[in-house]
Amino acid sequence: MELVQRQFMNHQLSRLRVQLLLAKRSVCHAGWRRHRFIPAYHKLYYICDGEGWLQVGGTELRPKPGELIFIPGGLEQSYSVTNGPPYTKYWCHFRANVHFEQLFHLYGLPYAIDAGHSSELYGRFRELVEQRVSGNPAAPLRIQSALLSIIAYFLERAVRTPGADAACASPELLATLDFIDAHLSAELTIEELSRHAHFHPNYFIRMFKRHLGMTPMRYIRERRLEHAQELLGATELPVSEVAYQSGFRDVSHFSAAFKKKSGVSPSEYRNACLPDPG
Repeated sequence: MELVQRQFMNHQLSRLRVQLLLAKRSVCHAGWRRHRFIPAYHKLYYICDGEGWLQVGGTELRPKPGELIFIPGGLEQSYSVTNGPPYTKYWCHFRANVHFEQLFHLYGLPYAIDAGHSSELYGRFRELVEQRVSGNPAAPLRIQSALLSIIAYFLERAVRTPGADAACASPELLATLDFIDAHLSAELTIEELSRHAHFHPNYFIRMFKRHLGMTPMRYIRERRLEHAQELLGATELPVSEVAYQSGFRDVSHFSAAFKKKSGVSPSEYRNACLPDPG
């Protein structure tokens, strides 16, 4: 990973907040299977024993005991038992204010790492399970601490070492990305963004594309569609309001753009986001 990318990831993770939805230690039953659904929440699995099958996007996985799995929300996925003994695993579902799907795509992160039999991970997952149902007034803090520790454990091992000759990131670029996220529902132009970054528009476009691999307007479009996915999965807002809050003024145009990106209509996506049993 180049230094500019590392700094961008650090910038994103510095504002990370998480909300635990479920946490359990389970033995997967014979009916543990679901195909082609797109949850808006993120998943972490820590495999203790057994075997099974997962598909995340176009990637097939057969995690083994000792592997830690991170599945970002917004990706089509499937899972099922196989012919062997089913998984025993710790697992949790959570929401976050950072777009992990984008980070995984941008940095080519794997969905599974070999963590071995880590007493640290066992302890953190046990804490999630216990604190979620405890009456401890400090439980929300302990849950945040445990969940962030598991995410940090995964990312430290998934991210490659940066190149020594990488260029430094621009604070102006990072500030512009924050500005875009804060104004997704507004009309954004290259002129406004370049003024915010204090760059000439032509230079701003070249710099943005060099660091993020796409033009500013394409990035804004992708972020708006990602934001729409989050709203569809986490709220009951009408599709028209989701479109408006995501920066689309025409619902038909939004629906067409959404289906082109996700392969399904906004309503179908919302139905596919219904919770699954783990």
